[in-house]
Amino acid sequence: MISSETQTVRLLRKTANLLNSVAEAAWTNDIPSPARWDLHRVGTEAYLARRDILDALGQGAEPCETLSGIDITAALQEAAHTLAAMPQQVHNLDTERLEARVSSLARSAVAITPSPIRTER
Repeated sequence: MISSETQTVRLLRKTANLLNSVAEAAWTNDIPSPARWDLHRVGTEAYLARRDILDALGQGAEPCETLSGIDITAALQEAAHTLAAMPQQVHNLDTERLEARVSSLARSAVAITPSPIRTER
């Protein structure tokens, strides 16, 4: 568990908030099928990555802030960039592996639709 309020903790919380916003936007977005189901999958994977971060922080049940008006792909790219800038191993969180997961999600989001997919709020 990562307990101190360090720069690393703040960056991980920011990343968790981005991933939470991506999940929310992906699940509530009403793009045409079959892309909708691909986007729901991206949202589910973002939610799972967010959960891994919160578990590492010891805050599994604590809700994340949902950021309004974000572009899903841009948020995923920002989350991946933030994770890439961190040490490879932050206690029990493998940031390199998590960054690869989030980068893959960003590529998937780009493949689903070339135009920005934004949150509704």
